[in-house]
Amino acid sequence: MNNSKEDNKNIPKVMNKNNKEEMKSEKGKSKKNYFVNRNLNTVVLLFLVAMTLLSLYSLTKNEQLYQSLSALNQSYNEIKEENQIFKEKIEEQSQKLDSINTQMAKYLKERITKEQFTEIYMQMQELIGMVTVEQKREYYLSRIVNIISNNNKQLESETIYDIAKNIYEIALKYKFNPFLICALIKVESDFKTDSISDSYAYGLCQVRRFIAKELAENLGIDWDGAEKTLLNPEKNIRIGIHYLSMLYDDFGDIKLALTAYNYGPFKVQEFINEDNNIPNGYTEKILKYYARYRGFDIEEVDEILNGDNNESNILQG
Repeated sequence: MNNSKEDNKNIPKVMNKNNKEEMKSEKGKSKKNYFVNRNLNTVVLLFLVAMTLLSLYSLTKNEQLYQSLSALNQSYNEIKEENQIFKEKIEEQSQKLDSINTQMAKYLKERITKEQFTEIYMQMQELIGMVTVEQKREYYLSRIVNIISNNNKQLESETIYDIAKNIYEIALKYKFNPFLICALIKVESDFKTDSISDSYAYGLCQVRRFIAKELAENLGIDWDGAEKTLLNPEKNIRIGIHYLSMLYDDFGDIKLALTAYNYGPFKVQEFINEDNNIPNGYTEKILKYYARYRGFDIEEVDEILNGDNNESNILQG
């Protein structure tokens, strides 16, 4: 019996010891779980930070890619526009070449003059870019000098060259072929610098006195009376070509402009308004000389004027 009591006394002590070990174990587990959870939260946080940074990086790259694509698309559009312009230029050059080939085919059937051959040669060389501005200038000046010399042998060589230079430079300024201006002067004054008509038209281009002063003022030319101003070859050519250019702008047709130069713009407008036949004798004379100076037949000039090139061959050489 005594032993039993002693055993019973020892039981709580053993149980207390076991409880302590269990509590100690639970504390260890709890501490371990705490560290695990803490580490897990840190990992999750780091993962979220990494994903955020990756998203920001992706957005930056996407923005750079978008900008690159936009720049590439703009470059593509610019190249596309340049190709279109280049294509139009090729088509324009091709049309000019076809026109020259057509002329060559016509001339090969007949005997061509030196002037015709020279004109075709210059056009072909200019088309392929082998004629410089200076070569073209010298070509026209030499031809114009010959035209003036053959019509007025009284002029000194220096005066002839000055007149030729003024015709060439002023004609190009207003986008007229210099030979067209030569033809106009041939019909108007036969290259006589001191010519005065009964209707008081003066000089090479036979500019009428009643409109000359206003035209001179528009050009900034000092007016020193009709004779002194209009019998000066350079001033006369400047005023005459300027007047023809104004008429061409008004009527939009070179034949009507030439007719208005002779009859006056109001008279030509009256012909048009009343649907009357417009006199063409004066214009035909000019176009015949123009055709001769360029080495064409008059029929070919009519084809140019009635063609699809909007008179560009007669207005510019």
